[in-house]
Amino acid sequence: MNTMNPQYDCSVMPEVRADFHAILSEEALEQFIADMDNIACDLKTPYLASATMWQAEYTSWPFRKLNYFRAGKQILEDFIASNPNNIEARYVRLLCQLNAPGFLNYNNIEEDRAFINANISTANLSEDYKKIMLFNIKKHTDN
Repeated sequence: MNTMNPQYDCSVMPEVRADFHAILSEEALEQFIADMDNIACDLKTPYLASATMWQAEYTSWPFRKLNYFRAGKQILEDFIASNPNNIEARYVRLLCQLNAPGFLNYNNIEEDRAFINANISTANLSEDYKKIMLFNIKKHTDN
């Protein structure tokens, strides 16, 4: 990746991660999605895909709910197919799966959990973010 090209400027990823985890309302979700338009880093893709799926929570129309979910899932699955060793994509997918209704049959939970556990110690992420990832996975699986 050419880090001198602004198209690949991923220096904002700590903010993307923090903003993603701070979404607590429909307004915050809409702002997060809008902010993603100004970020030229492919690493944002899993977070944007998850946010797209998350929009389903804020609409009452069943067809629209399913469309948001399918669109975000497709983006996320395509990203993982192209980047199978990207731990953040696997983490975001795991969070989506843990929060998705069972009838949607979105389930690679054990595969993603095993991948994350096997690779987190060597991931090119801050130690603080690794702790956040593990905390969030544990929090969602202990319920």
